[in-house]
Amino acid sequence: MSARCLPLDDRNGRPVVVVVAKMTYLVSPVGEATVASPQVEARLADEMNDSAGPRPSIRYPSDAVADKPGTDVIFVGTAYPPLQGPGVTELHVSVRVGHLQKSLRVTGPRTFQVSVLGAVAPGPPAPLTPTPIVYELARGGYDDSDPARLVMDPTNWSGTGVARSPELLVGRRAPQIECGRAAPGGRSTPPAGFGVIAPEWSPRRELAGTYDAAWRRDRAPFRPRDFDPHHDACAHPDLHSPTPLLGDEPVEVLGATPEGVWRFRLPRYAPSFHTTELARDATARAPARVSLEHATHLDTFLVDGDRRAVELTWRASIPLPKKIDRLESIRIYAAPELPDPMLRELAERTAFAASEPSP
Repeated sequence: MSARCLPLDDRNGRPVVVVVAKMTYLVSPVGEATVASPQVEARLADEMNDSAGPRPSIRYPSDAVADKPGTDVIFVGTAYPPLQGPGVTELHVSVRVGHLQKSLRVTGPRTFQVSVLGAVAPGPPAPLTPTPIVYELARGGYDDSDPARLVMDPTNWSGTGVARSPELLVGRRAPQIECGRAAPGGRSTPPAGFGVIAPEWSPRRELAGTYDAAWRRDRAPFRPRDFDPHHDACAHPDLHSPTPLLGDEPVEVLGATPEGVWRFRLPRYAPSFHTTELARDATARAPARVSLEHATHLDTFLVDGDRRAVELTWRASIPLPKKIDRLESIRIYAAPELPDPMLRELAERTAFAASEPSP
């Protein structure tokens, strides 16, 4: 795994060091997983999708958060029309990880037109080509042509199809990605996508707390007292598990790889986080040490269909002692539950790296 320590404040304003451990696998089209080399490092900021608009959506989320309840499932990828059957104009794409499942309908390019009944609606789609699954191609966006009448979709600032008057949409690009069939017993929640919900979009922004005069006077720059830690859970609401996943759940991706079907199951592998601190009454001659294990869980399960990679992320939020130098060490241990071939491969890589001459 890759690991990084991030000095942050928790939601109560207390200084903590957040230790992020990330395990990255490469998964072949037939579902064979290998440990990636090099490993993906923790991200210190959101990485955005390429977009011509002023408000691009997020491609990869930042890891610089103190706490993430539950497990976020995020899919980054592209919808591919079937290899057979040229001229296909729409496709159903779905992602399933364990008990979580979400489906989308993806069409070829289309524009808004006036129907024979006089209503403004998306016209017929052109043939479907490989299409990135991004919120820019889903319903959403904003219209700021009249500053006094700003119109915006609160769930998706990056999308298309929002205007203060339907007539203004005629001739403009219509959404290509729509909510598909809901999972059994559930319903499909906007916006249409599998990716990261930005912090300023609903429903995340309603969980950020109250930033008012009382906050500025008594609390700033720390988060409000009514801040909900679920704000930092950034997956689509349909793809967030309140009960943490383990990382070895079956994964099925339909319609978002050139082959059409991608199924795999990763081995179970998880870290534990431990610290050693000098006790408060320690003397310089014989300092006493206290060893602690810190709670953690898998909080991000990111599947990247374009890179054929999967990133699993764990974190531990460790309170800093008043005297920081009392924190002597932080250690990450991993449960060696990887299959024997993976363990042998990792051992060979480590031995090879150790034999390389130093630069």
